[in-house]
Amino acid sequence: MKKLIFLFSLFIAFQAVAQEGIRFRHCSWEEAKAMAKKEKKPIFIDFYTQWCGPCLNMAENIFTLGSVGNFYNDHFVCLKIDAETGEGVELAKKYEVASFPTFVFVNPKTEKAIHISGSNQDRETFLFTGASALDPQKTSVYLMEQQKAGNTKPEFLLDYAYYAASRYNRTESEKCAEQLITKPGYSLENPKVWALFVKSIHGRDNKLFKMLCSDIDKYRKIHGTQAVDSKLFKECNYCPDAAELAAIPDFEGKTFLTRKNEADRLISAEKYEEAARLIDQMVADPGAFREELCMYFRFMTRSATYKDYPEFWKEKCLEYSRYMAYNMPDRDEAITYFDYLSQLEHYLNTHPEIQQQLPDCLKNKPKYGAQELSMRPAQLKQKPKKK
Repeated sequence: MKKLIFLFSLFIAFQAVAQEGIRFRHCSWEEAKAMAKKEKKPIFIDFYTQWCGPCLNMAENIFTLGSVGNFYNDHFVCLKIDAETGEGVELAKKYEVASFPTFVFVNPKTEKAIHISGSNQDRETFLFTGASALDPQKTSVYLMEQQKAGNTKPEFLLDYAYYAASRYNRTESEKCAEQLITKPGYSLENPKVWALFVKSIHGRDNKLFKMLCSDIDKYRKIHGTQAVDSKLFKECNYCPDAAELAAIPDFEGKTFLTRKNEADRLISAEKYEEAARLIDQMVADPGAFREELCMYFRFMTRSATYKDYPEFWKEKCLEYSRYMAYNMPDRDEAITYFDYLSQLEHYLNTHPEIQQQLPDCLKNKPKYGAQELSMRPAQLKQKPKKK
């Protein structure tokens, strides 16, 4: 029995180690360079500030993932550096950090940056960022040099488009993709080009989207109907021009989006009763798009807390917000309940006849603790004002 308990404890310990996130070294810059030289690894620096929301999101939701930790711990000496305190101030200047978070990968021998990325990245993109730092032909330094030199080889264009997309540089990624499809063998039929298009090229005014619509049956045969329809749905999710949407080939969800976009048009035209009749039909029969309807309500109803709507539409927004809170599939997502509670609290506080009937604990601000409902993390400081 003792042996069994020991083995079980060992297994649990191993699992904990295997699933830990990034191990950031708590040391000086000089010590980090020495460690990196000894371990023969580049240095990964997360430049952050104490007021940066995306920085905190990366720290709490991405750096803590086991797959991310396994990769970064294996390949880098990892540092978290506050760009506004201590030696972080000079290091941020040295590596020309202008936004947060910024991820800098450094050669410890030369102290030169070999790869720079940043922004709020998902798991897949952040792993791509780290992998790019290890490939000499995918680092930002190499890609920028090649871009300035006018390299138009297909594989370079593909790599540069992905890098630009990881930095949310839509203009550059789209430009590369449009160049790419002019190369023999690199149309949307190519799985690599299709993958780039699906993940990183957005909007309906680019050549790739137009290429898809021009021969949709061919691409459905190559990539599958579900993949093609999913891409069309995503790019047409906001399409206020009814004629433009009607001209796009039919796909699963087009009817839903047509009704949703018509509802948006009616709301913009302040035709609230017409909008409500249309939306109520969608609520009664959402089909396979209940989650998408909930997401629509999340953003559509928020304006009721700061715009001067007629009473009828304020009540409908509260009704739709409640529907969203009751029906969103992800029951652990805090923002769902926050949005509904914000709507409800605002409605109660702006109707004196209702407020009079509320107990004092709901009419007055709390005596202790936070004074208002907020999703802002307590540890996130206010951004300093520019002098």
